[in-house]
Amino acid sequence: MRTYFSILPLLYFFQLSSCSDEKTTEKKDVEKNYFFDSEVPDSAIDFKNEMATGETDFLRSLSTHQIAWQKWNHEILKKAKDAQRPIFALLCSPLGSASRSVVDELNESQDLRGIISTQAVCTVIDSTVNPEMANLGYRLSAEDKKSAAFPMIIWLSHEGSPIASDPVGNISGRELKVIVSNLANVVEDLWTKSSRYTVENSRSENEKRQLRLKPNIEELKRPITRNELFQREARQLSSLYSFGDKNLDFIGGLIPSSSIELLAIGSHSASLTREVREQSREAAKIMTLELTSGALKDHLTGSYFYARRTDDWTLPFFSKDLLSQAKVAATLLKVGNLIGDEQFTKQGLELLELLETEWLTKEISSKCPNGNADIGGAFFWDYRTLKKILNPEQLKVATIAFSLEPTGNIPLETDPLGNYFNLNSLRGKTSTQEIANELQLSAEDASKAVKTIKSKLLTFRREQIKIIRESTLTVKDLALVLRAQILRANHTRSPAHFDAANTTANRILSDYWEPEKGLFRIISDSTKVPARCQDAMAVGRSLNELYQATLNQGWLKSATEIVDHNIQQFGYSGKILTEVTKEEQIVPLEQFSVSMIFGESTLGISDQTLSRLYALTGNEAYGDILDAHRKYIARQAKGRVVYHTDYISSCSLGDSPLIAIVQGNIASELGKQFISILNAPKYLSFLTIRPESASPSLTPLTGLPPAKGTASVVLIRAGEALGQVSTIEELTELLDSVISGE
Repeated sequence: MRTYFSILPLLYFFQLSSCSDEKTTEKKDVEKNYFFDSEVPDSAIDFKNEMATGETDFLRSLSTHQIAWQKWNHEILKKAKDAQRPIFALLCSPLGSASRSVVDELNESQDLRGIISTQAVCTVIDSTVNPEMANLGYRLSAEDKKSAAFPMIIWLSHEGSPIASDPVGNISGRELKVIVSNLANVVEDLWTKSSRYTVENSRSENEKRQLRLKPNIEELKRPITRNELFQREARQLSSLYSFGDKNLDFIGGLIPSSSIELLAIGSHSASLTREVREQSREAAKIMTLELTSGALKDHLTGSYFYARRTDDWTLPFFSKDLLSQAKVAATLLKVGNLIGDEQFTKQGLELLELLETEWLTKEISSKCPNGNADIGGAFFWDYRTLKKILNPEQLKVATIAFSLEPTGNIPLETDPLGNYFNLNSLRGKTSTQEIANELQLSAEDASKAVKTIKSKLLTFRREQIKIIRESTLTVKDLALVLRAQILRANHTRSPAHFDAANTTANRILSDYWEPEKGLFRIISDSTKVPARCQDAMAVGRSLNELYQATLNQGWLKSATEIVDHNIQQFGYSGKILTEVTKEEQIVPLEQFSVSMIFGESTLGISDQTLSRLYALTGNEAYGDILDAHRKYIARQAKGRVVYHTDYISSCSLGDSPLIAIVQGNIASELGKQFISILNAPKYLSFLTIRPESASPSLTPLTGLPPAKGTASVVLIRAGEALGQVSTIEELTELLDSVISGE
C-alpha cells in the first residue's frame, strides 16, 4: 500500500479544521486561498505543447502528445501562478522503457490525461538535462522511506517547492491509474480547500529539507589528515570485500568502478601494510574479473549494461549509456596497469574502440530496450529458445562458453519469487582454451564456434527487442571518454591515440565552452543547457590529465580557466560547491556537491581535479575547498566508505603533494619516456607532474638541482627534494621507493 508521507502534515491540518469549516466566515474562506486577490481561471487547458524544442530525443518525442507538456524552466513557475494551479512534474530517465511507457499511457488514457491536464500545469523532466532533479527525487524517496525509481511523480507549488511525490517506476494499467488519480485527488483537495496553507507548508518543508542538506564542515575534535583518511578508508574497504561472495558485502547498485580503482590504488601504497595491500590487490583483481565475466557484461557485444538489479551481478538492468561504458573502459585500463593484468587492459582497449566506432561516430549517448526485456530470447535465455537458434553441436559449445544450465543458472537468492525460473543469463567465465579442451577441439575451432553462436544469439535478440537510442551527448560523456583515451594513449604511447584524445579535448572546448558564458552541459539546435558543477569538474579533471600526459601548457590553461569559472559560477557556501547556480535553481533548494547517486560524486571528482591543480598552481581558493572536503568526508566516510571511494582515491595524493618535475628537454626521447612512466596509474595515482620551465599557470620553483643530461626528474614534497634521476631504471627505483616503500 502506497502512502504519501510528504502530505501528512496537510492532511492533519484539514482533519483538525474540518469540524469548524461550516462555521468559517466568507472572509476566512478567502484568506485560505493563496490567490484571493485575483480572478481564478477555470483550468490550465490553454497551454500548448512545448516539447518540439526539447533538449533530448526523449523530450522531443513527446511533442505529438495531447497533454500540453511545458518545458521545465523558470517560466513554468509563472505559468503555475497565473493559472493558479500546482505543477505536475514527471521526472524521467531515458535509461529504460518505464519512463516512456508511463508518459505515453498518461497521454493515451483519457481519464488520466483529463485529471492532470485540468488540475495542473504539466511538465516532463529528463534527468539527462537536469541531473539535480534526479538527486532531489532520490532524497524525496528517502524521506518517504521508499526506493527511488523512475519515472517519479512530483507535485510542486507555483514556487517550485514539492507538495507530494511518488516513485512510480515500471507500472501500468489499473495500478498506474490508481496511483495517479489518488495522488491527484488528494493534491486537488488540498489546493481547493486551502491553497495558501498548501503553498506555505510546502515552502516550510523545503526549508527544513535545505537544513538537512547543508554540509557539516566544522572541524572535528581530533582533525584527520587526508593521509589518515586514505589509510583508514582503504583498509576498511579491503576488509569489506567478501572473498566467498566475490563482492563488497552485497552492496548492490551501480557498477562499483571507483571502489575497484581504490582497491587497486591501495595495492601500491606505502601507507598500508603489506597484508592490506595484498588483500586490496586480490579484491581488485577478483572484482574486475567478476565484472568482465559476469552478467553485467553483454557478452554478445562486448559492452556493459548500466547497472545490476541485485546484490550480485546476476540480473543486470539492460540499458546502456556512454557514461557507464567510458567509466568501465577507464577502470579496466587503470586497474589492468595497477595490478599488472594485461587481460583487463586488453578488454579496456577493446571497449574504448567499440565506443569510438559504434557510439561516438553515430552520436549515441544511451540505448535501452523498448518493452519487456525479461522475455526469453531477449537478454535471458531458456533451453527451448536456444534449441530453436542453435544446432546441437553449437548448443554444447554455448552451454560451456556461457555457463548455461538446462534448469537455469540464476540463483534462488537473487530470484526468490521465481520470476526467472529456468532462465539463464550469459556469463563469460570459461576461456576459449578451456572450451577447446573440454570438447576436444582446436582453440581456433572453439573460437570460431563461439563467434558464430554470439552472432546468432545477437541476431535473435535484435529481432525480439526494439532498442531506443538517445543521441544527446553531454559534455560529461565526452569528458569521461577523453579520460579513457588518455589512459590508452599513456599505455600505448601511440601518436594516433594521443591525436584521438586531442580531438576529443578540442571538441569539448570548441563546442561546449564559451569563455564569456561558461561551460554548457548540452548543445542543441534550439537551446544550450548550462553545465552543472559535476560537468565542469569532470572536464577540468580530464583536461588536466591530458596536460599531465603531454605537459602541453595549453591544456592546463584551459583546465584552470574552466575550474576557476566553475568556482565563481557555483560559488561555495562554507567552501562546498553547489550542483547548480542560483539562476538555474527552479526548485528553491540549494543542492551541494556531496552526493553520490549515480556512481561518482561531484565532490569526489572536484577533489581529484583540485588536488592536482592546487599542487601545480598553489591557488588558495583550491586549497580552501580541499580543506572543506576533508572536514566533511571525515564524518561521512566512516562506516560508509563504499559511497565515497572516488574521494578517498583522491586522498592517495596526500596532504603534502608529491610532485615529479621533468627537467631538460621534455620533447626528447628520454623526456617522453620519463613522462610515460610517470603517467602510469601505479605512479600517477600518488603524484603530480610538471615541467621545470616557468609559466603563468605554475608555481615558481626554487632550490632545485640543475638538470642532468638530456632530461632528468626530481621528486619533491613540501619543498624538499627526495631524489634526482636521469635514467629509466633510476626513475622506477626512486618511484617504487617513495610511493610503495619498496
